Amino acid sequence: MSRSGFFFRGVFFVAVALYPFLVYFGLQYLPPGLLGLILAILLAFRFGILTAEEKPVLLPMLVVLIAFALLASVLGSSGMLLFYPVLVNLFFAIAFARSLRGGDSMLLRLVKARKTEIGDHVPRYLSRLSLIWVFFFVINAIVAGWTCTQSMEVWALYNGLIAYIAAACLVAGEYVFRIYYRRKMGIDRPRHPNSGEDDGNTVR
Repeated sequence: MSRSGFFFRGVFFVAVALYPFLVYFGLQYLPPGLLGLILAILLAFRFGILTAEEKPVLLPMLVVLIAFALLASVLGSSGMLLFYPVLVNLFFAIAFARSLRGGDSMLLRLVKARKTEIGDHVPRYLSRLSLIWVFFFVINAIVAGWTCTQSMEVWALYNGLIAYIAAACLVAGEYVFRIYYRRKMGIDRPRHPNSGEDDGNTVR
């Protein structure tokens, strides 16, 4: 991927991360219809820089989200803008769950996309981890939906901060467990290429 591609992706991810706060402050000065249009343009921008690997998962989600943002713009609905995090979490929950029905789990696909050698136990481990993320996204969607019925402050605080802290805690917890798991399985010692053993690029 080109440097410009990384840059534009970075801009998109920052904007999405700040979305709850942008809506919170934006609704104080701008009409909901305009904010909905800005969201649609932002999503269309992300649509334009999709890679071939991302299209199977992100293309359907972006199409629906763009349509949702345009409808919110036409209706001038601030409530629909608040519901956006719920949709995103539901889409990711569905995508992760569908990947578990057959073939590679979502996380295994991400690892394979890095062209990394994979140990025999990894597919099962990543399938279980993908299932954990399914539950995380479902719970997050439920809580995000609940915040839509609360004050704007509660909605912005949860969707703009607490949800990200929860995700970070899950990632950190998995990392700690992975260290324990690797030691338990006896695969924490790197092996040298010349001896036919693992190097640092092998996922065990």
